[in-house]
Amino acid sequence: MDWEAWFQNKAFTSDWTSANFSNWAQHLAGLRDHDAAVLEIGSWEGRSAIFFLEYLPRCRITCVDTFEGGAEHASLGDAISAVEARFDSNLAPYGERVRKLKSRSLPALDRLAQDNKTFDLIYIDGSHARDDVLIDSVLAWRLLAPSGICIWDDYTWGLRDRPPAERPQHAIDAFLDLHLAELQIVHAADQIIVEKRPSTASERGNFLTVPRTAANLLRFLTRQPMRL
Repeated sequence: MDWEAWFQNKAFTSDWTSANFSNWAQHLAGLRDHDAAVLEIGSWEGRSAIFFLEYLPRCRITCVDTFEGGAEHASLGDAISAVEARFDSNLAPYGERVRKLKSRSLPALDRLAQDNKTFDLIYIDGSHARDDVLIDSVLAWRLLAPSGICIWDDYTWGLRDRPPAERPQHAIDAFLDLHLAELQIVHAADQIIVEKRPSTASERGNFLTVPRTAANLLRFLTRQPMRL
């Protein structure tokens, strides 16, 4: 498959994504003939979103990003201001197949939950901070349809030069440990890919509601009633 052609005449300053394409193609092949709903947390200049839109020709994607970068992008200075414009330009040809939510992930995921949205594929590639990754994981999981696929990027990011609170691995490990009975791990390397077990289909209506505030997250994780 000529993936390079999908990115011609588009503007990118980095490529942290293309090395994953072969693996994604393998695990997402079952979605190619479906009207799949895709959620991406962290879009940057749109390279991963373009892959999903091209490889899954009937899909629609919701992209969540502040377009402000994280702490690791501080060295970019004023250049960070051009990221959103490149995303908009790169994704413009896909028209209504793309929904952009310029927002922090917590309120965006809450909004999607309140709108009763579900997704067949969720790609988590936003903040690298441990606590942020855990929040994204918990809230995104509630939006993933039974038999849906969830991909975490950067599982091994920062292992050599970042303290535990600033890297994703412990958050992903904690989430997988808590939800092991609800998923099947299909790939584990620099990225983690899981499939949600169909047996969890009824959980959405029988479990706690999604926390609407950060203060309710601990109560959610410990299965305590949330304060409305």
